Amino acid sequence: MKLRMHILEDPSELSPRAQGFLRRAGRRERSVRFGLPMELWQVHDHAGRLVPAPMDLLIRCEGFERKFAGLRYEVRRSRVLDGERYASVREWGYDHLGTKTRAWQDPVRGGWYFEWTGERVSKPCRDLLHTDGSVGTDIDGGSPYLPIAPSLPHLIESHALTDTVATWRPWPMGALAASAVALLDGLAEVPEASWSSSRWRLSDTVAVMDHDTWHRDNPRRLTHVWSRGEAGHRQVRALL
Repeated sequence: MKLRMHILEDPSELSPRAQGFLRRAGRRERSVRFGLPMELWQVHDHAGRLVPAPMDLLIRCEGFERKFAGLRYEVRRSRVLDGERYASVREWGYDHLGTKTRAWQDPVRGGWYFEWTGERVSKPCRDLLHTDGSVGTDIDGGSPYLPIAPSLPHLIESHALTDTVATWRPWPMGALAASAVALLDGLAEVPEASWSSSRWRLSDTVAVMDHDTWHRDNPRRLTHVWSRGEAGHRQVRALL
């Protein structure tokens, strides 16, 4: 049986853009390992009982460890906040928490999900991986599983695009309505970085990303726009 290689050793399933992003920003560090055979890992089921980790959870966790463990990269971001351009850098770490890794049964989607490091910032939520392959969160550390990307490769592709347009000109969020965005020439969806709750569209000079918010009481679809070069800036200005 062919052993699965680490994503930095074999990034062939990623787009050339994402491969270039990992070559520039990615690195592999020593990762947290389980301090006991993974088969001895115990988790709490939906009733709160301590049970041996089921096979699909073991397979997903082991696959994550083989393919992504130790991966680190920083994602550059660019936004307009209160009329001012704001640039930031967020680090992501691809590790489980060893024997401290917690996992939960998913009563809605079925299967299980477990926590991983994810975005390395102070946050009330947890970054989660599901046995169905999706990436998710629990928003506040105790809510049901909320999927945010279909897979880790999708997430990396989106991060690669976010990093790419960080050097472009950002426009105020919501500056262009959906009807105006539809008039931008040459925009094509980027399927490897898009899914139902988050969509990237790209041309040579303009990038658009719209995504759902996680707010339960006020769910919205937000749109971010970036442009580069005078041709891209003119195209956006014409629709403001």
